[in-house]
Amino acid sequence: MGDLTTFTIYNDGIHLILEDSDSFCKKLYDAAGRREGRTFGHGPHRNLVKVQQPRHDNDSTIYVHMGNTVCEMSLYSKETEELMKESPDFFKKMLDYMEKEVNELKTRFAEKSQPQNI
Repeated sequence: MGDLTTFTIYNDGIHLILEDSDSFCKKLYDAAGRREGRTFGHGPHRNLVKVQQPRHDNDSTIYVHMGNTVCEMSLYSKETEELMKESPDFFKKMLDYMEKEVNELKTRFAEKSQPQNI
């Protein structure tokens, strides 16, 4: 019923938000209205916020927080394609992490969805 935009704020400069909250909120608003992801700065921090591509509510994607960033991992994402080409080792590390998590979650789900013997 609408679009969703995911933001990652780097805590290094988070205190600056309170010092100029009107300007920061305007930047959030403007970023959400764009059709592509990007970063924006605030105060002396050039890349304080990473903005993911706005998505319609019936569109799905996966974000992986690893290292000092959050990356979209999707078959149809330009960001994912660029990451795969430019940082193959990091990309592989994220794939391995996702696979491990999914497998462990499937195991836990199977255990928890079993009928309880009383």
